[in-house]
Amino acid sequence: MLETHGVSKTFGVVRALRDVSLTLRAGEVHGLVGENGAGKSTLIKVLTGFHQPDSGALTLDGADVAFDSPRAAQGAGVCAVYQEINLIPERSVADNTFLCHEPKRFGILIDRKRMLERAADIVQRYRLAVDPAARLGSLGIGAQQMVAIARGVSLGARVLILDEPTSALSGAEVEVLFEVVDRLRAEGIALLFVSHRLSECYRLCDRFTVMRDGAVVRTGTPAELPRAALIAAMLGRDRAGEHAWAERSGSADADATPALAVDHLQWGNRVRDVSLRVARSEIVGLVGLLGSGRTETFKTIFGAQKADGGAVDIAG
Repeated sequence: MLETHGVSKTFGVVRALRDVSLTLRAGEVHGLVGENGAGKSTLIKVLTGFHQPDSGALTLDGADVAFDSPRAAQGAGVCAVYQEINLIPERSVADNTFLCHEPKRFGILIDRKRMLERAADIVQRYRLAVDPAARLGSLGIGAQQMVAIARGVSLGARVLILDEPTSALSGAEVEVLFEVVDRLRAEGIALLFVSHRLSECYRLCDRFTVMRDGAVVRTGTPAELPRAALIAAMLGRDRAGEHAWAERSGSADADATPALAVDHLQWGNRVRDVSLRVARSEIVGLVGLLGSGRTETFKTIFGAQKADGGAVDIAG
């Protein structure tokens, strides 16, 4: 459906993309993964006409294309839905769905009745729990993401790019999004899915492209790229470092004096008998639900509030 051939893009002395070739197929969800700074966002901007490549070419349905603006890309059926909702909260769902391409009467007047009917058709088609007449700003973030996808559908999208679409969604909203993506795939739309959440990528994607330092380093199916291989490709190294750390942890070094030792820390009824160790060259995560006492533990260790009991030792 859409291909890039040897696309490169440079900003000053920074080579953001280096000979990137990517193939998006109809009826397929293609995962684009990589660390921050790998070149994913720049590639999306080239695909959607925000940037023009310095070299290389794009083909759509086998024909060469050159998008000089996002509107040109949308007109050709290449649309993006971004992490940040770029719609108008004070307008209705229908208004946002058909923004800048409203159905007209006599070629001049907006046909609001037909616009509401067409918006209702899209809502029903994808089983979205939104009212086409509702003000967009009155909806949750998840519903607003769905309206952004509906806008892409209304533009006749053949290629839909989803850039970190789940970052602000709840678990239930993510499941709704996945159902919509599955329906879009069944309709033959080519989807590019960008996410740092690998579990979502493996749930949705038919193939992966891995980027690092502006270049494509691996392409393959989930079977060809299991999680360990995918992470190694993203980082540019295997997991030998992890094994080395595990070996050190089991050696005499593990008995060395910790950088931080907290023993039986108490503060009111929020911090109760907390003990932990942080070794040198180690990152320890302190996790828990809101209200579980994480912040109070940090403040007590740091001295922002005086402990009622326990001890904190720095390097012994």
